[in-house]
Amino acid sequence: MSGPPSARRGVTLRAVLIGLVAAIAINVEVAYVEYVVHASRLTLSHFPMGTLIVFLGVVIGLNALLRPRLSPPELLVILAMGLAAGTIPSVGLTGYFLGVLASPYYFASPENQWADYFHPHIPSWMAPRNQDGAIERLFEGLPEGASIPWGAWAPSLFWWGSLIAAFVGVSVCLAVILRRQWAEYERLVYPLLRPALEMADGSEGSHPPTVQRIASSSRLPRFMQGRLFWYGFALSFGILAWNMVSYFAPGFPEIPNIRWGPWVFFQRPFPGIWTRINMFTISFAYFANVDVLFSLWFFDAMFILRSGILNRFGLNASSPFHASATYVWIDVGAFLAFVVWSLWTARRHLREVFRKAFGKGTADDAGEMMPYRTAVAGLLFSLAFIIFWFHRAGMEVGLAGLFTLLTLLAHLGVARLVADIGLVFVSVPVGVPDLLVYGLGSRNLSRACLTAFAFSNALTAFGKGLFMPAVTHAARIGDACPPEDRRRLLWGVLAAFLVSILVSVTYTLYLGYTDGAYNFNDFPFSRYSQAGFSTALGQMRNPEPPDVERLTLFGIGAAVMSGLTLLRYRLSWWPLHPIGFAVASSGTYVRYTVFSVFLAWAIKALILRLGGVTLYRRYRPFFLGVLLGYTSGVALSTLIDVIWFSGAGHSVHGY
Repeated sequence: MSGPPSARRGVTLRAVLIGLVAAIAINVEVAYVEYVVHASRLTLSHFPMGTLIVFLGVVIGLNALLRPRLSPPELLVILAMGLAAGTIPSVGLTGYFLGVLASPYYFASPENQWADYFHPHIPSWMAPRNQDGAIERLFEGLPEGASIPWGAWAPSLFWWGSLIAAFVGVSVCLAVILRRQWAEYERLVYPLLRPALEMADGSEGSHPPTVQRIASSSRLPRFMQGRLFWYGFALSFGILAWNMVSYFAPGFPEIPNIRWGPWVFFQRPFPGIWTRINMFTISFAYFANVDVLFSLWFFDAMFILRSGILNRFGLNASSPFHASATYVWIDVGAFLAFVVWSLWTARRHLREVFRKAFGKGTADDAGEMMPYRTAVAGLLFSLAFIIFWFHRAGMEVGLAGLFTLLTLLAHLGVARLVADIGLVFVSVPVGVPDLLVYGLGSRNLSRACLTAFAFSNALTAFGKGLFMPAVTHAARIGDACPPEDRRRLLWGVLAAFLVSILVSVTYTLYLGYTDGAYNFNDFPFSRYSQAGFSTALGQMRNPEPPDVERLTLFGIGAAVMSGLTLLRYRLSWWPLHPIGFAVASSGTYVRYTVFSVFLAWAIKALILRLGGVTLYRRYRPFFLGVLLGYTSGVALSTLIDVIWFSGAGHSVHGY
């Protein structure tokens, strides 16, 4: 990911400015497409489709017009800022965040008794009141001539903004602290970055001067100039374009298993397999390690077998689709064991980082995005502020600390999974509030604490680890920049976060007050936002002791994961990567994509067997073409929806 610094331009002013414009475009694009057009969700994955569309426009469109063209490091700076921006809109942050803040006063009614159970425990700064219809008008739209009540939102947005800033700080500091361990010592693959690196390295700026003069007559970047690329592009774009005909001609035959299912079941008690062929997943999975891909689908097959047998004995181990709410705790134990093992593996590096931070070590931090001393101080300060914030929100100090620690482990675990296995769709098995409620027992938690748990769903980000995966990938992108530019890259990423939050929150509230948020038809904003409070209400009304069954399954999952990890590290011939067990059956994300992972594994394993690494590298342009063809197809479908089907768009992208 690096080259001679003298031959490259790093974090330039124009790259940062383009990155900021891209961040604004991503947040406006996603909100408009999802809330107004009702087309595909563009932020479900860890490489958001909204970011990929804008980045592709920069690489192919804007870069063809610029003189001199953007260099590979400049393109990657824009990508890092785009990844940060993509964590904010819709299911990244804003949809859950604003929906949760608006719910406790708007949805309160005499029937659900929210006013009795929740309102006494909500600090005045924590959520906007429905004074003068401020929240009612968000969901139902403003009357003629009325103005948006920005003042009603200001105090809550300020204090929640401080919490969000602290989580950004934790993510950035941890990314800096762990970058060398993950990228250099453990040599994680970062498969999600591989296609973008191919695109950046294949831009005109990556050619030697002689080749660059020859290529200047063509506006196509180098990575688009081979036959294999266009074969892959034609395959994926052609399939999506063919299916778009049915938009205008209902009944026109579509190529099956592209937009949706179906589920295939072997026998009644066994969970099914979602047979959608997800070209987005396959494209990224091709760049992942083949043993990881094998383990992912193998452990999913074991989950199907295990669940079917247990269901036959009446143990309710799963639904027809994924693990039951009880048996998913096997995955919870495995997931947390995986995170703890990752930190244990990094213990020597972490010790040197902290020694350096306190002036007693010799660890080299000259090439990091910030000095280790600043990173450690920022981490400790941000964690202290988060604990203080949750304490003021209603949690006891010790519980606030435990909640913060588990949240940190969850975010770190997802980031590590994405950096290692490259799944674009992966999430935590259960939320942190569930861990504490079932682990400690709801009868041992106060109503103020359960209310704070319900509000914490504002930062759930669909279980995707909030900002952590994007920031760790941005830190890896920093390796492509000259060492002296990496700290400027950090300021660019932070600026992208700030601009994105301001734009996304402002534009989402604007759309809500002008069109009515009920018309968003959006799960995070209008439906999930109530779920946390409904769950907390049930826990208040029916307090329970710690759930022994869940805790036992948690221990089983942690023990099995530990055993698999030891086998992996002690036996060189052991074929199964323990990560597969940590994510198998853990939720909608993984179960909906495992068939595509299997296809990617089969293709890559066959290529490696036939021609080894040489043949694998030869076919990388084909899968890059599949990815870009798919992205172009999603962009075209979205454009068609904007023009002809606004409000009744077509969802062609998802898991």
